[in-house]
Amino acid sequence: MPRSRRWRHPAGVACFDACSIAWTVLYDEVVYVIDGVFRLVTKDGVHEGQPGDIIWIPEGTELKYEGEHASIFYVVYPGNWKEIHGLA
Repeated sequence: MPRSRRWRHPAGVACFDACSIAWTVLYDEVVYVIDGVFRLVTKDGVHEGQPGDIIWIPEGTELKYEGEHASIFYVVYPGNWKEIHGLA
């Protein structure tokens, strides 16, 4: 399949436990909390997700990903964000 027609919505599962990962998202991201407690620390405060919660993170958000025994499913758009931002 031509590269231009490939699915460009990378998704995956991530785990966060007793950590704090600083990042500025270069894409829109949707997070579904599978289990544990998932937190996003932003300039607007702490956004905490419990199992079953869905969180939307807009491009350009400065944050810290944190969690306690948290597992999440995530999807980002656009999928070629590394190419767009010259990181590929």
